[in-house]
Amino acid sequence: MSQTEISDGKIHILYLVKNAPGVSYQMLMDKCLESLYLDFFNFSRCYNELIAGNLLDRKIVDDGTGEVLGSNEIIRITRGGEAILEDVEDSLNLQTLGYLKKASEELRLKVSEANEIKAFRKPSEKGAGYEVTLISTRDGIDFCCRINVPTAEEADTIISSWRSRNSEIYGKLVDELLKSKTE
Repeated sequence: MSQTEISDGKIHILYLVKNAPGVSYQMLMDKCLESLYLDFFNFSRCYNELIAGNLLDRKIVDDGTGEVLGSNEIIRITRGGEAILEDVEDSLNLQTLGYLKKASEELRLKVSEANEIKAFRKPSEKGAGYEVTLISTRDGIDFCCRINVPTAEEADTIISSWRSRNSEIYGKLVDELLKSKTE
């Protein structure tokens, strides 16, 4: 990739991070690779240079959200990154700007959805095993459930299922709870 293409990749990353607050590394990488503009190695190069140049900040959190189990890397644009983006944003062509606006809206939606569904595990206070906490805050309805399981593998399976199939699982659970005894 030429230096101009790397610079363009950095501008795209800065734009997406600025316009999708709370975006995770995984979400950002997926969106950039989906565009086919950056491959993994060039995305990594651009991202790492933006971090090293203090144009992006990253924070490692384990808030129970995200595509990966455990910690998530949340990214934000710094004031320096915003200043650079402000200087070059007017030079983006309309087609590129249109794509970036659409992509950042998709990322904002994904961040919002990720924050509505949380799942995490910790060692059980009862001794052996793990306590899994499942949380959903959708459509004004708050749901929280804690389950004790004997192994980390079972805990991780439950967490993955909850994150990927939350609506289906929650719906079935509520339906079962609302069934009358006479059925």
